Amino acid sequence: QWYQRRVRVIRQIIKIKWHKFGQFRCLINLLVYGVYLASWTCVVFIYQPWKLEKKDSGATTDNANIASVCVAVILFLYLLVEEFRDLYQSVMTHSRYKEWRSKQIERDLQYVPEKLTEEKDYLLNQAELVRNSGSPYRQDPWNVFDWIGYVAMFITSICVLTCLYIGETHSEAYKYFALWTSRLMCITIIIVWFKLFKYVRVYSFLGPFVVILVNTIHDIMKICFVFVVFFVPTVAVFYHFYNDPEGQYFAGVRETIFTVFRMLLVDDYGYDDMRDLNFTITVPDKSTKVVVKPEVSWTDFLVSYWLLMGAIIILNLFIALMSDTFQRVFDNAAEVALLERATIICNIENNLPGNKKRAFLRYLKEKCAPLEAYYDDDDEDEDDDDVKKFTEQT
Repeated sequence: QWYQRRVRVIRQIIKIKWHKFGQFRCLINLLVYGVYLASWTCVVFIYQPWKLEKKDSGATTDNANIASVCVAVILFLYLLVEEFRDLYQSVMTHSRYKEWRSKQIERDLQYVPEKLTEEKDYLLNQAELVRNSGSPYRQDPWNVFDWIGYVAMFITSICVLTCLYIGETHSEAYKYFALWTSRLMCITIIIVWFKLFKYVRVYSFLGPFVVILVNTIHDIMKICFVFVVFFVPTVAVFYHFYNDPEGQYFAGVRETIFTVFRMLLVDDYGYDDMRDLNFTITVPDKSTKVVVKPEVSWTDFLVSYWLLMGAIIILNLFIALMSDTFQRVFDNAAEVALLERATIICNIENNLPGNKKRAFLRYLKEKCAPLEAYYDDDDEDEDDDDVKKFTEQT
């Protein structure tokens, strides 16, 4: 019961901090990022530099392109500055912690007798761990994903601004550059939308779902490895037997890869063409030509093998892994989501101005010391027949 009461106290302080300053700050961050997403999505819809022959060069369209790109770039620079500020704040906070903890360990070493070698070794080991510890900012996978998105967005912004500055030209160099700029925009917008999960994970109705989704990444990597093991030799076999430079489905390696992948979706993959495919070869004396074709039974065997392994076994194995992960993570998803909310609240609290910090501490002293909370001992011990409800000062 003492442990459960302590957990309840921690939950309560997280709830208080969330309502006092965490909820408002997270909502502002979500709104800013929502406008950022909307602006870059509009850029992808409106600005299409690679469609030179179809693009309307009117003043209205040009002004809309420039306005949407400028708003998107300004919001990107704002978020980038905020990320640098969070990085600096995290490094400085960790540096102060290392200094405080090192002094504490040095003080403890002065009072350790020479005979207690184990205690001394423990403190020296702790001092070494403190010296080698890194900033928590670098250990958060979301921050790594953030910087991937920022780098991609920075390159995209440079390319888009370059296209706007150069303007429409029909040179081959500009067409090639504009085409790759459009491709980079499409890749970047996908990454940027994925980052939205970071901003909604603090909310109780979406936080557990984000935790489950993140934990399925390991299963996706496992199943991708198994898929590659079966997929690569299958592509080689189909290319070996059915490569036809004049055909549609197996004209080259790229076409073969895509066709074999389409088989898993029971899409059109040219089954009739594989059965009727003929090859004309010349015998060594170069005087006689012979028509050769793979056997129909061999074609049926290859197609059946790949559909069995890819569309049935591997797909169902992936579903089973996802189900097991969901069931395993779901039990603790709410607690992990609460932990992530607590981490974000701590980061927000570290960035609060001094007057707001003092105001919050004053609120804790006046309103929450002690905090009157409704307590039901039935939540702790269901077997207790003597159910009592009372108000306890926590």
